[in-house]
Formats: sequence, C-alpha cells, structure tokens
Amino acid sequence: MQYTLIRAHKKTLSLQVNSSGEVIARAPYLMPKFLIDRFVKQKEGWITKRQIEIAKPKRPKKQYFTTPALHKYVEEQVKIYSKKMNLSYSGLRYTNVKSYWGTCAPSGLLSFNIALRYTPKSVVSYVVVHELAHLKWKGHGRRFWNMVEKYYPKTKEARKILRQTPRYL
Repeated sequence: MQYTLIRAHKKTLSLQVNSSGEVIARAPYLMPKFLIDRFVKQKEGWITKRQIEIAKPKRPKKQYFTTPALHKYVEEQVKIYSKKMNLSYSGLRYTNVKSYWGTCAPSGLLSFNIALRYTPKSVVSYVVVHELAHLKWKGHGRRFWNMVEKYYPKTKEARKILRQTPRYL
C-alpha cells in the first residue's frame, strides 16, 4: 500500500487518511522503514474503511434554522426554561466548535454551538435544558439527569439525534 511518510520528533507511529484519501504515516526519525511498512500493512483494513467513508458522497444537511433564527429560538427557550427551572444565567454566547453542543461556565454564561441549526427545535430545547441544569448541578450525576428529564422528558430521543449530527459545519 502506498503512503506518505513524515518523520518527526515523536515516540509513536501513527496513521492518518486525509480528506483526499491519501495515507500518511508519521514516525520517529530513528524507526526502521520495514517496521513502518509492516504497521501500514497491518492496518490495511482500517485504511480501506476510512477511504470508503471519505469517498462516499456527502448528503446535504437539512438546515432547520438560519443563524439569526437559531439565536432567537435559543434566547426564547432559555427564558422559558430558566423561569420553569427557577435558575438564572448571566448571558448567552454562540460558538462554532467540534467538541460540544453547549457549555455552562461557572459564571453562568451559557454557550451554544451554531451547528444546532442542523437539529430540530426539540433538540435545541433539550440542549438548553441540559445547559441550564448545569447551573445547579456541575457534573452529569443522577441528580443532574433527574432534573434534565423532569423538564425535558424526551431526553433519550434528543441525545440520539445529537449523536447522529456533526458538531461542525
């Protein structure tokens, strides 16, 4: 299997299949080439699987909101649920990140990923309730989930949709 080798100051050997399907191996400067070749050969199944995933045509994502409409909807939901849950927040912020749908800072600032515009209203409402619940319970313990499910009973369905939706645009 053909691949591009990049030598670096590192201790481990790693593989990557980039967006064009090219295989890139990163290895320590002193690692023998035959070991790298053997590693790449052992990983052929994984490489092929990744190349097939990359080659699949991407379905256009259904957009449920424009960015301004998402902001407006989130603001409405935060006001509604913060009153119901008897919680106060310090502000709202919108981000474009790969790592989360929403966050709750210790200061009470709630952040929401703008990729939520690719999710239905019900899922946005769930994320709002989830982040508001963090104002009272910092972790994801039993009391936290009890509170989320009390105010948003369809939590499992919303989480399933979120797992199937990319967090970045």
